Amino acid sequence: MATIQERIKDIRTNIPEGVNLVCVSKFHPVEAIREAYQAGERDFGESRVQELMQKVPLLPQDIRWHFIGHLQTNKVRDLLRLRPYLIQSVDSERLLRAINDEAERQGIVQNILLEVHVAREQTKSGFSPEELKGLMANGEWRMANVRVMGLMTMATNTDDEEEIRRCFSLAASIARDLSGEAGLCSLSEAVLSMGMSDDYLIAIQCGSTCVRIGSAIFGERDYDKPSPLRAVFFDQDGVLFDSMPFHAEAWAQTMKAHRLPFTAEDAYINEGRTGAAVIEEMHQQLFGKPASEELIRQIYKEKSDRFLQLTEGRLPNMIPGVMEVLRWLDSHGVQCWVVTGSGQHALFDNLQRVSGGILRRERMITAFDVTHGKPDPEPYLKAWQRSGFQKEACCVVENAPLGVRAGKAAGLYTIGVNTGPLPDELLRKEGADQVLPDMNTLLKWLAAR
Repeated sequence: MATIQERIKDIRTNIPEGVNLVCVSKFHPVEAIREAYQAGERDFGESRVQELMQKVPLLPQDIRWHFIGHLQTNKVRDLLRLRPYLIQSVDSERLLRAINDEAERQGIVQNILLEVHVAREQTKSGFSPEELKGLMANGEWRMANVRVMGLMTMATNTDDEEEIRRCFSLAASIARDLSGEAGLCSLSEAVLSMGMSDDYLIAIQCGSTCVRIGSAIFGERDYDKPSPLRAVFFDQDGVLFDSMPFHAEAWAQTMKAHRLPFTAEDAYINEGRTGAAVIEEMHQQLFGKPASEELIRQIYKEKSDRFLQLTEGRLPNMIPGVMEVLRWLDSHGVQCWVVTGSGQHALFDNLQRVSGGILRRERMITAFDVTHGKPDPEPYLKAWQRSGFQKEACCVVENAPLGVRAGKAAGLYTIGVNTGPLPDELLRKEGADQVLPDMNTLLKWLAAR
């Protein structure tokens, strides 16, 4: 199967200079858009305001978003807040005025195309040629907060190439008339957006300056297909609970008392490993021999006691936005698991309560369930095996480099949500498929899948 980048390369060979390619990414995940972006594309088309709202925060800011779907007037405010490069589907004078009025309120000038209806299908929207000419002739299109850059059209949905050519030729003729008589813009500058995956070659022959191509780039999309995600494996500290500052300080104090060189920053770097593994490694480095099991138990108990003192015996706050993520997943039938190197019974006992039953003890892999902790893949492999789902239906949410390494070593899609002080680059170096700044962005990513 050809990759997205290979498809784009093939399509580019058929598009002459001066014709803009808009990659129609509607209903496709952000990973697909990112692949097209890495191939050099910057213009992407979306047809639903809600979907666009979810995608914009997750993707590079220099993307030029084109809105190509039917736009309801009650969605204009939300769309303009996203600052789309071009709204291609302005199909009525009412919508034109609504965009102008909202653009004025927001202090912007919005680029638009007027959609002209030339197809022999009543289901398609747009100005009729007569309505469009009337609008242009009386100057009603001249508004302070919209910039009319040209026209957009769609051909009749048919295999009849002559009918498709008729539609595109008519739209091109209208564009020529308007640019010459109504002063829309000079013919060399006007945008004429027409042509999609099945008919863009004909559209270019008829004078299109902008083609909108989706399935030929991204493949077919089953719009009604439910999300394939079936289980999400969450790390605990720093992902579910805002507990890492307390753990880091407790580790630093305890290690110092035992003359072990271990700082609070080291705690973040080693986050996800079992306490026993951390103690044993530090002891080996300093004294050249492994710590006894009794010493490991003693140090870990001291660290746990300090943790409880620092938190005053209370459960740390949950990470902002995590409950919204858990509720969304639960409402969509996605299992939520906890995979942690912790041995803090107090946290395990309260997870089910504070999550309203979304997180269950039988869906927790802890330090007591594994022989090898993170960065070994065993914890995530065990969670995946117990879930019973295919790996493609599961993903990991981590905030620690070693946790990311464990998730990737288990062969699972791994998202780094950087809630701590370490740079994003450390998560990327361990192979994170996504690095997100917070749980609210994770929720948007999930909803956009």
